[in-house]
Amino acid sequence: MRKLLLLPLVLWACGTKEAPPADTAAVVPAALTAADVVGSYTGTTMANGTDSVLSNWTSIGAADSTGALSGKLVDAKAPTDSVAFTGVLSADSVIWSSAPFMPAGAPAGSPQMKWIAVGRAAGNAWTGTAVTMIAATDSVVQNSHWTATRTP
Repeated sequence: MRKLLLLPLVLWACGTKEAPPADTAAVVPAALTAADVVGSYTGTTMANGTDSVLSNWTSIGAADSTGALSGKLVDAKAPTDSVAFTGVLSADSVIWSSAPFMPAGAPAGSPQMKWIAVGRAAGNAWTGTAVTMIAATDSVVQNSHWTATRTP
């Protein structure tokens, strides 16, 4: 008889359910457009894991009529030289790839280098990572991080 009296209580306890949790999906950042990335920037590149400055630079990025991104970067150590680069938008990021270049102050016979940098914007401020490698072999010689600010 006791079992029969407990049955309604068990059914009632099992039958009540809490409301499902509210949708807690993360907010996806808006995809970047060419207009978000073109313009002039000043930036600093630092060795990974440190705040040791490797270079200070300026860059100018542009988009052509098809939306293809390109630009040039000028290292403060070599203001008469520039490194050409192209860019590809990827959701909330941009991936920049340099053309092969000779680093400022490199001894004669040094190999040409290239870099690939990935960045994300927060307003006019950018942060990202970069990999520098030997252009002919893609052998990585340096990992770094960078920050940049859009200049008027």
